[in-house]
Parts: sequence; structure tokens; C-alpha cells
Amino acid sequence: MRYILFPLTFLWQLPQNLVALVVLLCSKNVHKIDYRHGCFVLSANLPKGAGGVSLGNFAFVCPECANDEHTIRHEADGHTVDSLIFGPLYLLVIGLPSVLHLMWYNRKRPAGKSYYDFYTERWANKHAGIK
Repeated sequence: MRYILFPLTFLWQLPQNLVALVVLLCSKNVHKIDYRHGCFVLSANLPKGAGGVSLGNFAFVCPECANDEHTIRHEADGHTVDSLIFGPLYLLVIGLPSVLHLMWYNRKRPAGKSYYDFYTERWANKHAGIK
């Protein structure tokens, strides 16, 4: 069954999978950590401040987070579900707002606000069962 599902989900998430393949080709020192629910979890160098990035069937975590189960669950068990739900719209509905939020949050660091209060991060935690 997974031999049928993987190609279908790969095509459904094609825009983010293509971005992930570009990231794979451009990154150095990429290491596989895990494989969960049709998603490859990889350790890779990411932009400063990013603990992880989920792109279709691929979840990238920074080397410092490679053993951090919270980050891996948030990316691989959380944002991966968003990607499956939104398919080709994922980058517009989740990806772009999440990147903009990260840039804003890292610059402002608002008092009393958690990074995970933003809807994209809150949804990922909910999908992953993280409180």
C-alpha cells in the first residue's frame, strides 16, 4: 500500500517536494535521522534561528535539534500533516506565513508571546500531539 501512497502524496505535495529537493542538492552534511509517516527526517544546515523546516515528504532539522524530539515531532508529525491537508497550497497557507513569522519573531521577541502562538506553529503542535 505504501508503494501506492508515497507517489500519490509526493505528487499532491509537489511544490514543496521540489523545494525540498533543491534544499537537498544545495545542502552539505545532510544526514537521515528518521522516517515517519512517509516523511524523511533529515539533519541539515538551516538559516539562523530555524530549528526545522517541513517541505512535503521531507522534514529538515538543524544539527543542534537532531536529537530534540519536540522539534522532530513538530516538523515531521505536525507540519507534515499540514502539507498533506493543503497539498499544493501548503507553501502559501503555511510555509510563507511561517517564514515571515519566524523573521518577525526573531527581530521583535514580543514579551508574553511564544513563537508557538502563531497559527501555523499551533496547528503543527496540535497535529503532533504536543501541548
